[in-house]
Amino acid sequence: MNFKEFPREEYKENILFEVIFQARFPEIMKISREEPVDFQEKIRKHYPESGLNIPSLPKDMPEEIKKLITSDKEFFFFSEEKDWQISLAKNFIALSCKGKYLNYADFRARLEEILKIFNTVYEPSYFTRIGLRYRNIVNDELLISLNGRNIRKLIPDKIFPELKEENSENTKSLEKTIHLDDGNIKINATYALATVSGEFGQKQINNKESYIIDIDCFIEEKTKGVKNVLTKCDEFKENEWNIFQWSITDDLRRAMGKK
Repeated sequence: MNFKEFPREEYKENILFEVIFQARFPEIMKISREEPVDFQEKIRKHYPESGLNIPSLPKDMPEEIKKLITSDKEFFFFSEEKDWQISLAKNFIALSCKGKYLNYADFRARLEEILKIFNTVYEPSYFTRIGLRYRNIVNDELLISLNGRNIRKLIPDKIFPELKEENSENTKSLEKTIHLDDGNIKINATYALATVSGEFGQKQINNKESYIIDIDCFIEEKTKGVKNVLTKCDEFKENEWNIFQWSITDDLRRAMGKK
């Protein structure tokens, strides 16, 4: 991608609320028909909690259709503090972090371990789609150093030029998605200015105007082997970093503070 290269930095205040990796593969029916006992045993040390999602169905639905739908089971495995989660279904595996994200190197090491275990237990032929998504949110409640400053002043003009227009204070929310494709990697970068409430990762927000930056990098092509998956994730991360830096202002960088 033709984005300006920015040097890697770490910030004292992290506005990241969720990181998600997902890899899709041709259906492995064994996953939907059997409990993933072997897989769980190999990850249980770090992900001791588990759960299961089965679609709820009407009582009068024919049994044949019920069997088809209930085969779409999704198994969950959580870290003790539930800030890390593995999701496993018959056609995808995912790793997400909703809390103590240290840095990409730590996330990559966890991902490598999970993928190697998955590869050993289920031996997928290849992956059909790989994606890495970073979701950020900033407001003066989460980022105390803003000291009540107007969040709109921290958004680059190129993201929402509407905020420079007369009477822009009457604009209650804005959202846009930029779709990028260089023939190799595809990226959906979504930006929103909105008043939000609820849980964002492990961050609780109550009726605060916020700036949301959601960057999803992915490929839709056959990829074989854990090493090749991780190499592609390295490319995703490099692109994500440059787009994130393009999406913020120097004032916001100063508010986050360099380590």
